[in-house]
Amino acid sequence: MTEARGFSSSFDEAWRSFEAGCALTPMAEWRERMTAGRAQFLSFQVPLGELAIADAIEELHDELAGIDGLRLYEREMLHISLRRVGFQVIAKKRPDDVTREEVGRATQRGATLLRGAKPISIEVGPVNVFPGALFLEVRDGGALGEIRSRLADATDDLFGIPDAQFLPHVTIAMFGDPACAAALRQRLPLLRRRPPIAATIKGIELARWWFTGAETEFPERDTVRAYRLR
Repeated sequence: MTEARGFSSSFDEAWRSFEAGCALTPMAEWRERMTAGRAQFLSFQVPLGELAIADAIEELHDELAGIDGLRLYEREMLHISLRRVGFQVIAKKRPDDVTREEVGRATQRGATLLRGAKPISIEVGPVNVFPGALFLEVRDGGALGEIRSRLADATDDLFGIPDAQFLPHVTIAMFGDPACAAALRQRLPLLRRRPPIAATIKGIELARWWFTGAETEFPERDTVRAYRLR
């Protein structure tokens, strides 16, 4: 998914903003803004649930589990968003609506654009905060930005993150109740001292997120197509 993050220009700016008392966005409000009542959202992303890095993230979840109002991501939801395709609909009414045929073209175009892309080494951490999400910073030497640029020709990405402000990250929780900010401001400085986690990305996917449950529930995900980095 593409997270509502306020378009911070750097991770340092995001952290300073949180420390200064920026308001957090409730999960229900974020969902209403993002979906506008639509159900099927598609995006190119890096799946992380099957990597060892997910084990380390689950350990971090254990440190955060007692904070009321914090909604932790399940393992299968962990990913790095790259570029959105849009919401699949029958009849297009909004600029970020796409038809089934357009999704099919983006799926095939992704295979062409990712051909020859190599595995990517990343470091994940420390933990940080955007207004709409608790996340882990990702450092990759710009490789994910290059992948994102490749995928530009697969979709117009009209309402995505501007390339100049792309900060790769792994969302690990959202805010059921923004009042959890007080507990996070106490807990996170210590957790930010943890060393980064190394991982190697060997695949990209085009994922479909189903926003069919209650507004306070996480969407379900299925993979439309997986692309191997070699």
